[in-house]
Amino acid sequence: MPYFENERARSGKTINGHEDAIAIRFEEAGLERLKNEDYPRLKKGSMKRWEELNFDSDYLEFISDTQYKTKANKTFGDMPLGSFIEQPAGSQSFPDFLVRDHNGRFIAIEAKSGRNGENPMWNDSLPKLGAVYILSSGRQNATTLFLGQDVISKAEHDLVRQQEEEIEAVVRKYNKLMEDVDVNKRGWIQKSRKQHFQGGGKAKTNYFTHQDRQRCEQNVLEFVSQ
Repeated sequence: MPYFENERARSGKTINGHEDAIAIRFEEAGLERLKNEDYPRLKKGSMKRWEELNFDSDYLEFISDTQYKTKANKTFGDMPLGSFIEQPAGSQSFPDFLVRDHNGRFIAIEAKSGRNGENPMWNDSLPKLGAVYILSSGRQNATTLFLGQDVISKAEHDLVRQQEEEIEAVVRKYNKLMEDVDVNKRGWIQKSRKQHFQGGGKAKTNYFTHQDRQRCEQNVLEFVSQ
């Protein structure tokens, strides 16, 4: 699949960027696009718990308490086999797509794209283990696929979490010291902003020329074919 911006496709359909192009491909492959408003919004706490469980399908299927029921009394377990919902947790939240495959398994899929980049911008998040990523590059005019665990290990995840906890402790310590010397009563405090980057040159950061690109793509195909 090539890179998509807001443009009109050959079919005559208007494609509003990468996510719309992916949704069209899903439909062409036989998946049913469900109305977002007919199903619950995946809440932040539940999303975090699902991630901790490496996106175990049973977790979503059996969420059935009243806070997750819509006016139509539907839960995620009511999603038909072979269907998907766009933005199940909201427009600015992971994942971009929630797919229920023909075996009843739930798959979290995130779309990443950039006009000039050849690697995703992660900002304050890290690749999520157990999730599928679809990356489109304007510079390459191409798309590639990978699983979160194929680009970052659990050990790296754990180290980042440990680092963040230690940084937060330092921030709290110095904010207390600032409070003690605040003679002007202006309330100055410090905050730590998370930002995650990849470095080490294009051999490590370019997802399209990386030596493991084909292996990563094959792993996604095998994962979704289970």
